Amino acid sequence: KQVPDSAATLKVDEQSNVSWGDAPLVINPWDEYAIEEALRLKEKHGGKVTVLSIGPEQAKEALKQAVAMGCDEAILVWDQSLDGSDTLATSYILAQAIKKIGDVDVLFFGKQAIDGDTGLVQGGTARRLGWPLLSFVSKIDALDPAAGPARHLMRTACWRRGPR
Repeated sequence: KQVPDSAATLKVDEQSNVSWGDAPLVINPWDEYAIEEALRLKEKHGGKVTVLSIGPEQAKEALKQAVAMGCDEAILVWDQSLDGSDTLATSYILAQAIKKIGDVDVLFFGKQAIDGDTGLVQGGTARRLGWPLLSFVSKIDALDPAAGPARHLMRTACWRRGPR
């Protein structure tokens, strides 16, 4: 997900409306950790990493950054009717997109988005796909691709505690 830079300052106008102002948009830091873990597993086991985001045209910048990090493919899902989608709608949209992509073994999500902080999209997406959810995974030590699709949705936090 693309979010305002975490160094941004919230602004409150005269009508008490809160906004991020003109803060630059970046890949959600928790999602960036998830991308790194997916890429680490790709290096170790092969495969393909596809990054998927829901957002307007400007979200392409985050997808370009993910491809620059090493992702093989980037998909942007957007229609004006999706603007302001809540976690329920977001999980539905993601699940439908994942079904359309097909042949997906493992999904990685960040812990939560730093703008909404709900942390609910991962569980909703897993439920809609009928997949088990592994929450707050910080590192994957072993994976057996020969055993077939893992069919797990992993919410990775990937806190770094020194060198990998």
